[in-house]
Amino acid sequence: MNAIRYLIRGAVAILVAASAPAWSQGLDAHTLKTYGGTYMADCKNPALPKATVFADALVIVNGDKRIAGSNVQPAYSFFGNSPPEGYSVALLATAPGGLEMTWIVFEDSSGLYLTIDADPKVIAAIGKAMVGKKFRRCEGAPKKAAAPAPPTRSYALHELSAAGILLDPKAKAAYYKALGPLRREPWLADLDGPSPENRLVTVAGKEYILAGACKNHDCFDNSTVLLYSAAQGVVHGKIYQRGKSTLIGAPSPAVAKELDRFWREQFRKNPQ
Repeated sequence: MNAIRYLIRGAVAILVAASAPAWSQGLDAHTLKTYGGTYMADCKNPALPKATVFADALVIVNGDKRIAGSNVQPAYSFFGNSPPEGYSVALLATAPGGLEMTWIVFEDSSGLYLTIDADPKVIAAIGKAMVGKKFRRCEGAPKKAAAPAPPTRSYALHELSAAGILLDPKAKAAYYKALGPLRREPWLADLDGPSPENRLVTVAGKEYILAGACKNHDCFDNSTVLLYSAAQGVVHGKIYQRGKSTLIGAPSPAVAKELDRFWREQFRKNPQ
């Protein structure tokens, strides 16, 4: 059974990868609303293991052990034409080191629950007891009480996509300050559109987190690249909207030049 399951999972992963650009990772609004949130091993005991589904991350917490998977993708046809009873969706993610992680969401008379499977190295890091355990979404708990603390202390920003900036209070404040009036644009304020995994870069002798995102269903005409420096507490960025480019965060000429290069690499490398 395990061999068959992994063959199916591999086929699904290939199909998903072939049907979407490498940077179009993350759950859409409907999938996030339906299956997002925190699932707990015991809704009455928040100290026990929990698993949280974010738009762009799957986070497991087991005591002092935390693992975050990025590049989240839903796979509704994960089991083909023969899904197990109660199956709703599979959530595929990449754990640190490029390792595979799969969460399967089910629904029964008590509501939603999920089970966790992953690369053996991930399982070893969080504990073998997590495999096969039912994590129940606690519908009766207030949303704020059920949500975990922001995961900024558990994994680095370069392990997330652009929306991860909003999970870090310092980065979020710097971004919104740089954004100014453009914060009224929902896709810029939420950074919930397609986005690649952030990465570390060096620009003009300083280290930055490079992030990029675009508007859902309109990436060619609405996109942005951002450089965040934790040391300086600043965000510099280039925003492209319907043919007009805007620089935010007062970048120096050298930084502005690199922003334009990063933007072209990400959004104009293979123009449609």
